[in-house]
Amino acid sequence: MVWTTNDAYVRQFPETLQGIPVRMVEKQITAAQVLTLNATPVTVLASPGAGRFILPEFTIIYKSAGTAYAGIAVGEDLALRYTNGSGTILQVSETTGFLDQATAQTRVLNGLQSAAATALAELNPTANAAVVAHMLAGEIITGNSPIRIRMFYRVVPSTLTV
Repeated sequence: MVWTTNDAYVRQFPETLQGIPVRMVEKQITAAQVLTLNATPVTVLASPGAGRFILPEFTIIYKSAGTAYAGIAVGEDLALRYTNGSGTILQVSETTGFLDQATAQTRVLNGLQSAAATALAELNPTANAAVVAHMLAGEIITGNSPIRIRMFYRVVPSTLTV
């Protein structure tokens, strides 16, 4: 296990795909941070360095029991993006029926996935970019449950050699 500067930890697994290991990062987002995710995205995973990009395998998002988040409007979905709030979208979780519940909730996003639970057709990866959690449209009004994000990913070279 390797601790990073953004209060997350990264674990590397032995499984490989053509020599590229699967890694895992876990990040807790406080309730106060959830309420400001549109204006202030939270870094889930630091940039991998020059000439490499992050490719998600799957992500588990967990909201503990507590006061349901309120004021969730259409389009206020939780996204994982490259760089910042305007970066390329990697995965999206619908927040209605998830964050607006008082009970504990878990969602799993497979690979590159939209809020409609459909695979994104393609990805134009951003080299040397962090992955951030971001609320796509507006801010949620109230709620007090932290969110824990566990993302399994690979760090892939941004160029291929022949």
